[in-house]
Amino acid sequence: MLAPNLPPDTRLLLIDDHQIYLDGLSLTLQNLCQDVRLDHAHNANEAEQNASEHTYDLILLDLQLPDSSGLALLQKLRKIDALVPIAILTASNSASDLDAAMQLGASGFISKTADGNTLLDAVTRLLFGEQVVIGNGMPTDRQASARELGVTPRQLEILDLLSEGLPNKVICQRLNLSEDTVKTHLKALFITFDCHNRTECVGIARKLGLVSI
Repeated sequence: MLAPNLPPDTRLLLIDDHQIYLDGLSLTLQNLCQDVRLDHAHNANEAEQNASEHTYDLILLDLQLPDSSGLALLQKLRKIDALVPIAILTASNSASDLDAAMQLGASGFISKTADGNTLLDAVTRLLFGEQVVIGNGMPTDRQASARELGVTPRQLEILDLLSEGLPNKVICQRLNLSEDTVKTHLKALFITFDCHNRTECVGIARKLGLVSI
């Protein structure tokens, strides 16, 4: 079944040095949308070359490559194109790997043990701008937790910026929102978390797994 509402010719870069895994991954992702384009890179050098020559809708990156760590490559790829979402697709279930990847700007952290349907759902959500963390023993993804609490995707973005200590004026600029809109979202978050200031808000959000950095 094709994913709903994804444009044809969606293009992904898959980075992994194991061809058998790449073949299986490609077979699964061919069901993503009509005429999906899947480029392969077996090492960091190939990945950087592909990312420099093409524009991608999503990059899936293994943590262990023969010529670089995945985290080091993640930083280089973000310098090439800061807008493309990059998700780690790995056998690691390490919380420290997860934290490091998210702090470096990864949009997702997905275990290679995920089945085909779970992987397709995760990739679809990544393409729609969600942040996804899936794996045995890992925290549930924060989008699902947010939905259960009634926290909107926009409010998650505001929480991330709040956690950086940014003032309302900068948050407005980053998200292209009016100050009144930001204040409305903050008020809603304070009510949701039953708190009275920004520091309390961020602290509670961290405990709930709603802050990505």
